[in-house]
Amino acid sequence: MTIRRATAALATFAATTALSFTAAPAATAADATAADASFAEYGCSGSLIDTYPVRTSAGTTYGQIRLYYNSSTRRNCAVTLKNATGGYGTSSYASVTLYRCSTSKPGAQCDWRDETWDDDYGNFLYYAGPVSISAAGKCIRVFGQVSANRPIATGDSGTGGVHCG
Repeated sequence: MTIRRATAALATFAATTALSFTAAPAATAADATAADASFAEYGCSGSLIDTYPVRTSAGTTYGQIRLYYNSSTRRNCAVTLKNATGGYGTSSYASVTLYRCSTSKPGAQCDWRDETWDDDYGNFLYYAGPVSISAAGKCIRVFGQVSANRPIATGDSGTGGVHCG
């Protein structure tokens, strides 16, 4: 973890301790404004448009994937944020991958083999990412893992494309 990432994580944590893991209202790409573009959370600028839980097969939540859209840059950005159960503040494995799908039809199978993708993985104290892609006219898929404890927890947006446009 870089000093920049650690500093950003600590500043964000301090500012949001009382709101930790309270999901913000879902926003759409149309809700993103120029003012949103200047705000960066976990290194992602723009508006929070979705969250996905990162859970074990037994249902224990280890964190969440946070997905953002910046209407100024037309880029999606994502991070996988660990919670206390998932080892928040402890160096352990976490990952996040953001794919651009070949489809532009919401819910259609996300084939990303010949498309752009970005990932970040390794041992982190707080979160993996940010990762960012441009997906104008296409759908996206996001995937993340946390494995501070066994079993490994996973989360994703599903196998179909989401947030198309």
